[in-house]
Amino acid sequence: MEKKTARLVKWVLSIFSFTALLIFSIIFYAVFLYSRARIQNQNQYNASDNLLYHVIITGSYENQSFLSEVYKGASKLAPAYKTTVDLHVPESQADTESLQELLNYCSFLNADGIILYLDSSEDTPLLLERSDYPKIPIITTGQFSPNMQQISFIGTNNWELGKKIADETQSFLPEGGSVYIISESNDLNSNTLISSIQSALGDNQTINTRVIENIIQAPDIGQRNNIFITLTEDDTISNAQMLSELFEPESYKLIGFGGNEVCQLYLQKGWIAELVSLDPEKIGETAIMELFEYRRKGYANSYVTADVKIIRTQK
Repeated sequence: MEKKTARLVKWVLSIFSFTALLIFSIIFYAVFLYSRARIQNQNQYNASDNLLYHVIITGSYENQSFLSEVYKGASKLAPAYKTTVDLHVPESQADTESLQELLNYCSFLNADGIILYLDSSEDTPLLLERSDYPKIPIITTGQFSPNMQQISFIGTNNWELGKKIADETQSFLPEGGSVYIISESNDLNSNTLISSIQSALGDNQTINTRVIENIIQAPDIGQRNNIFITLTEDDTISNAQMLSELFEPESYKLIGFGGNEVCQLYLQKGWIAELVSLDPEKIGETAIMELFEYRRKGYANSYVTADVKIIRTQK
């Protein structure tokens, strides 16, 4: 009887010891997880607490894909400048939020800097003041507006861009052909770009170059050795649509300029043979550097030449 009682007591004590050890382990693990979570939260707090500046990238919905790449570039360098970067673009094409309203939003948030895509050289939205600072520095890209009070414009060197377009054009015409530059504009930027293309193609005796206002003016419009060149996003889109309605994509080549959603779609469809655009990710990096150059010195490079990206349609 005594042996049975001793075994029972021993068995109870073993269960009690195991249970106590299990409870202790659970409590210890819970305390460990809690402590680690507190450290992580504290680190996150300290990291966010060290972010001193706020930069907003904004523009129209049509330039959403381009600005998303600008955002990537800016975000890469932001931590080095203790900066948080936000992208604010209308959510759909139906959103009629104007450029001025976009800037008003950035001002309402007391942004320390704005990176703005201008669709037209005629866009001149008003620069607003912060509640605690005289002016918000703005860097623009896209189209250069001479009346815009930006601290810096990041865009193309039109002469160098023309030479690149000419090189791409010749690669499409190894045996020669006709090149039609479509342009209705007489502004200085367009004239410089056209002159550069013509000059670069002038040494090739097998290629004839002509400037036209619309594709109907091309006498041999349906021939396969024709290259059409457009110099703006609007012209690229409208002429891609028109050519696709008149001919099969295999019967012509269109070299367009631009990087917005519609241009990218037409490139995928084959309506555009090649798309020339600025390198948006590099623009984002450059914009952040220029903003903080301005903050540190009180001025920035007024004009910065952006890298060019060339994409051909996939076959």
